[in-house]
Amino acid sequence: MSNEEIKNPKRKLKSDDDEKWSQLSREQIIQRCQQLEKHVEQLRNTIVKKKGKESNEKKTKTMRPFDFSKQPKRHIFLKFFYLGWEYHGFVVQETTSETVEDFLFGALMKTRLIEQRATSNYHRCGRTDRGDTEELNYVHMLNGVLPNSIRCVAWASVPDGKSARFDCISRSYRYYFPKANLDLDRIRQAAADLVGTHDFRNFCKLDITNSEPTFIRRIDNVTVEQLNSGHDLNSKNSGYEMCELLVHGSGFLWHQIRCVVAILISIGQGKEDASLVRMLLDIEKYPCTPNYQLASELPLVLFDCQFDGVDWICDQASLRITICHLQRHWASFQIRATMTKAMLDNLENQISDKQQLPILGQLSIVDTDSNSLLGYNNTRRDYQPILTRPVRESVEAKVEKFQNKKTKLETTDEINQSD
Repeated sequence: MSNEEIKNPKRKLKSDDDEKWSQLSREQIIQRCQQLEKHVEQLRNTIVKKKGKESNEKKTKTMRPFDFSKQPKRHIFLKFFYLGWEYHGFVVQETTSETVEDFLFGALMKTRLIEQRATSNYHRCGRTDRGDTEELNYVHMLNGVLPNSIRCVAWASVPDGKSARFDCISRSYRYYFPKANLDLDRIRQAAADLVGTHDFRNFCKLDITNSEPTFIRRIDNVTVEQLNSGHDLNSKNSGYEMCELLVHGSGFLWHQIRCVVAILISIGQGKEDASLVRMLLDIEKYPCTPNYQLASELPLVLFDCQFDGVDWICDQASLRITICHLQRHWASFQIRATMTKAMLDNLENQISDKQQLPILGQLSIVDTDSNSLLGYNNTRRDYQPILTRPVRESVEAKVEKFQNKKTKLETTDEINQSD
């Protein structure tokens, strides 16, 4: 084979390549060049990301683990607020990780304020550098890793042995609801009977895990007010005004406020007499709770907890940031409410006979997961007075049943262990 024959294939390939480009128009050549430039840029970005990832992995591997044993520890109180409708409750649950406590513990561990959830017990193993000249900014640290709908607003130093649960001297709950067709004076009259120390077994969901449960609680104050702040979206006495129930007391039972609201709303709607509260507090005459539906949990807020000898410390910079977060939440929800109210006004104006206008408290639009914000649906014509309804098991019967079941399980476990 001659040298000329060896070179010919190369010249042929070059000729084919030239011929391909020569057949392209100027616009096609420009388009092809642009495609090649984009491809080159993508390759460069891929290389940069790969190098960055390798660098981060290298840094992660070389980080020293945080040694909790070298850190001083003490108890502190932390005050939080949260918008609960975005979460599946407050308490940690096995079936979901979307609870408020999950996010709180995640933030506490991420900021190295606690080592692990199992040993923290909320008020144990919180670290602080006592030898430093300045205190750690707990509020700023936690808010840096918490969702916007959960905010830490204050902290306090806690004397040894003090418990956030058992040393709380009083709590305040607030419950918000639309006025609709409610008679607030009747509600106030009935609510006055709640004040004082009473057995509230007919105003709660029974918790009989204790063999000798007590339902004695003290309520110091109950107020019911129509809110007249600048966020009202209605004219006077339109039914769309918002109201607030404030209950202040030493402590509360399971679902106590929701039970109280359900009873008060039925009184405000005129379905029950104002004396119903006083009668349900008479456990000698009514030892068993009549069946009635709980009010919705959505408008319920644990607003404040009081402790003796606790001085809360607020970081002003973090407080301003938190206010901005809440202002954005308020603006977002207020815009939605204003738009909805405008639609309602437009539709209501098209009803010729105003007597036929639906009353807010009668419609399912105030229902949340089948629990009416107003207690019961007024559209039911067969309403049965609460005191004439079937009653639930007595406390004594439920305790006995629980203890028998517990004893049976313990006996079964002993037999299995002996086998």
